[in-house]
Amino acid sequence: MSSTVLVVDDDPTVRKFMRLSLEHDGFDVLTCGDGAQAVSLLASETHIDVLLSDYHLPGVNGLELVAVAHRMDPGLPSIMVTGSAEFDVAVKAMSAGAIGYLVKPFTRDLLRITVSRACERRRLSEDAIRLRMVVPMLERFTMMLADVVEARDIETHAHCRRLVAMSDRIAEAMAIPEGERHSIRLGACLHDVGKIAVPDAILHKAGPLEPHEWETMRSHPELGASLMEGVEQWRKARTIVRHHHERFDGSGYPDRLAGQDIPIGARIVAVSDAVDVMINGRPYSPPRSPEHVIEEVRAHRGRQFDPEVADVFLTIAGSDPMMEQVLRGYAAPMLSLTA
Repeated sequence: MSSTVLVVDDDPTVRKFMRLSLEHDGFDVLTCGDGAQAVSLLASETHIDVLLSDYHLPGVNGLELVAVAHRMDPGLPSIMVTGSAEFDVAVKAMSAGAIGYLVKPFTRDLLRITVSRACERRRLSEDAIRLRMVVPMLERFTMMLADVVEARDIETHAHCRRLVAMSDRIAEAMAIPEGERHSIRLGACLHDVGKIAVPDAILHKAGPLEPHEWETMRSHPELGASLMEGVEQWRKARTIVRHHHERFDGSGYPDRLAGQDIPIGARIVAVSDAVDVMINGRPYSPPRSPEHVIEEVRAHRGRQFDPEVADVFLTIAGSDPMMEQVLRGYAAPMLSLTA
């Protein structure tokens, strides 16, 4: 979809030059010769991506027009066009809300570059607004989705919340940047979302699973990752969902990845998931003591678990109040998935 530029200039020749130049470069162009008409266009339902306004206009002058446009749409990039190269004109234009200015006469290439940069700024501004709206909605949807999975199995109640807390604490101790920790929290929350497609008879079975039942159960990481396709904010979290059952020695599933080929978030969630399962138990396995769990993590360091992640867990297991609380089987605090 092409961007729409509003050109405001009282000189018909200049208006025509800018319109033809911008249309040649693929922009949609609206033109008018005075500030009052421009205000009317800005107030209409037409979506405008960039405002190009002459400094000297009859009626509402360029500075006033830019100021009004900024109040009406703070995200609209405005560019002042002037015949004066004096510094105070630029200062006044920026104070009114303009992001730049063009001094007449200017070339078509300079016009194209200036407008293209303004359009990119507009796009980034709109993306940021959408992200501020979408991320909280995604967080609520993520928790609802995780709760739906947990509701099928009372034994795993609050499992996802504990994994979010444990995984984030390990990631923090490893000095992983906040952006990556955000993806790890999402991945931890949704790690078992693929189990929504696993039959209850398999999910709740107390005894050993038959080979065909294991095959179904082991499909849940791939199913979970496929359910998350199409949401850009879940792109990194999808890799955690798909690979949280990989093993450091390459004997895991679904892709038998090994070592550093396993995403760091998946390596962290793998430790947190195993710890929580051992602490709280499952129909096929009784709960273990914190001491036993610590020994199990130490014993499988370098085989099932990434040695670095295991070492960080072992270091903070007895010193971090939240981690100690989880190891004793108490509820974990609910962290924001996106903060």
